Parts: sequence; C-alpha cells; structure tokens
Amino acid sequence: MYNFPALDCHAHVAHDVTQAQVKSLEGAIIFAMTRSLNEFHAATSNRQRGLVWAIGTHPANASSLNQWSGDRFRRLAKLSPIIGEVGLDRRGDLEAQARIFREVLVNAGASLISVHSTGRTREVINALEKNSHPGVILHWFLGNPQEVSRAAALGCFFSVNAAMSDAQLTALPLDRVLPETDFPSSRTRTGARVPGDVRALEKTVARLTRKDVGEVRELWYRNLRRLSLQAEVVHRLPLELADALERA
Repeated sequence: MYNFPALDCHAHVAHDVTQAQVKSLEGAIIFAMTRSLNEFHAATSNRQRGLVWAIGTHPANASSLNQWSGDRFRRLAKLSPIIGEVGLDRRGDLEAQARIFREVLVNAGASLISVHSTGRTREVINALEKNSHPGVILHWFLGNPQEVSRAAALGCFFSVNAAMSDAQLTALPLDRVLPETDFPSSRTRTGARVPGDVRALEKTVARLTRKDVGEVRELWYRNLRRLSLQAEVVHRLPLELADALERA
C-alpha cells in the first residue's frame, strides 16, 4: 500500500506561516482557506511545499464581503486550483452573500471549491442547482437527508471532521467524503493540534467503516482523485498532490 501523507481539505493557516511551522506539519497536504481576497493576495507570496492556498471570501465576514471585486477575483483565481472559503451563512447580509457566491460559481473555471453553509444548507443547494460546478466540496455539511441527496445528485463531495457525530458522518456517501480539520476554529472539538492532524477523524471513520486507518486515508485520496478528474483540475494541482492522486 502506498504511504499517503495526511490530507486536510479545509483548514485555516496564517498567510505568513514560517518554514519551521510548516515543517512541523510532517508532510501533510493542506488546502489552506483564506477569508478574503486581500488575505489570499498576501498568501500568494508564501509558497511552501504541502500548502495549497485557496482564494476565498468568507460569507460571515462583513469586511471580506465589502472588499469583493469580481474582476479581482477572476484575476487572482488564476493563481490557485482551489477556491475557498466561500458560500452562505446565517449571519450577515444574505443578499450580498448570494450575489458573491453566484459570481464565484459562474467564474470558477477548472477549480475545486470549498463551500460554507452554516445555517443555510437549503439555500446553498438551491444556489448550486441554479449554477452547478463539478468541483464542489461542501465543508462541514449538516443538511438533512434530502439535501444530502440533492447535493450528491449534483456531483458534490463533502469534507468532514472529528467534531461531527457518528450519525452525521454516516449520513454522507462514503465515496464522496474527504477529510478536514477546519483548524483552528474547531480545535477544541476535533482535537487537532495543527492543520493536517486528522488522526482522530481517521480512527473514527475506520471504526465506522470497519477498515484500517491506512485504508481510510487511501480511500480519501481515491475520492479526491475522482473529484479532481470530474472538475478537470488535476493539471493545476501541485506536483506532490497530483503524484499522490495518480497512485491512489
């Protein structure tokens, strides 16, 4: 069995993270979400192995919404194969959130998109049905069974973490699941010490699926490979990640 590095498909990392701090992640591959276009722009100058910076506009962050520019997003999105964190949230200006989310979906191109849906799962699925995209990953999705089915029918995948209950984890299709930590916001609930620390999640999923931890990690890479092929984004991924997906 190929020895895959830890995979974290949704975490938050400071844009000025040091080489020593990244080294402490022990080779994990991290999809590092940003909350604003300004944050992403700052992060682009800090290219380090294992970090894949995602371009985002967090829907619950008013200052991020205020600095949104469709033209700027389209320019910056060319610098990353991943978009996130974007979506809808129960807090704040829903009209502005929905307008920006639609612009993201329409202009995303060949990308993976990590989508936030806290308190707005139905509205997120409605938006995706109107403007579908083949690279959507629903981050920490807590929708009802009907919404899960609608999302799956659209080709969406789901990133999960150790703060989710057994019932929430098993409600999602196993072949559409990817790992996340949502570090640092969920640190106390997931037990993740650093981004990429998915050990607790791996043990939980191994128990629920009656697989060993190595099989669970390989399954996640196979799932990500399928999604990346579906979204036609493999050619844009960092070499070490594309190589791992090829082996999955």
